[in-house]
Amino acid sequence: MSTNTEEFGSGWEKWNPQAWVDFVTIKLMMAKVGDVIPKTYMPILRLVSEDAGKVDEGYHQVVSLRDPVRFLDSPRDKWRKIYGSYVRELEWVYGELRQHFLQEEYEELVVDIMARTIRGAMGSLLPSVEKMTRPENDAPIQPATAATRKSRRGKLVEKVAARLMNHLNPVSAIVGPVEMKMNRGQMELYIPRCWMHTAPGDGRTQDRACLEGCKAACEAVFNGNTPVAMLFEPDLPEYSCTLTVRMGEGIIN
Repeated sequence: MSTNTEEFGSGWEKWNPQAWVDFVTIKLMMAKVGDVIPKTYMPILRLVSEDAGKVDEGYHQVVSLRDPVRFLDSPRDKWRKIYGSYVRELEWVYGELRQHFLQEEYEELVVDIMARTIRGAMGSLLPSVEKMTRPENDAPIQPATAATRKSRRGKLVEKVAARLMNHLNPVSAIVGPVEMKMNRGQMELYIPRCWMHTAPGDGRTQDRACLEGCKAACEAVFNGNTPVAMLFEPDLPEYSCTLTVRMGEGIIN
């Protein structure tokens, strides 16, 4: 293990509001999706493997790499240990499953499971987002009024998003620092060094966790199913990524 903990901050940065937000976010996230590895992916891997005992041994070896989360650890260190372990184990189980399926079958399997898990974790939030962003859910209105409301909503989203990013980054727990800009009615988040790759601390990109567990699964959840469309463009083998978010359009072409 070669974790460079300085990348995630030092001193006050380990205890500041953003560190606490990231720690609480990842704790809540793990309560919802953390069991997908031992309770869903691992049983499938045991079924398709010739030696289930060897599979369990490999999984225990990966789990043994977890850093113990101590009571006196800073919220930033707790976040790093919890999130890094999850990504490391997700990358491992995806690599093992990939050996037993054709590429298309493998992608369909792991992405569908993760997308269903994310949908279940979000619960009633998706309908709430839809209600907030689709004017047609309200009483019938004239096209001109709808366009005006859409324009006002877009400006409001831009102002709120900019204020959030300047003070507390709501996606920091997953990807780390971002650079945000609005471009032709859509939000672009540039992630210069995604923490999904660096939190595990093994000095390499987490390609399968990134492409299937994050990009493909999140796009499956949002694109075509909600009015919040997302497009992830990872720059593998680099650590950077661009996330494009469009409100009220349904899907990004």
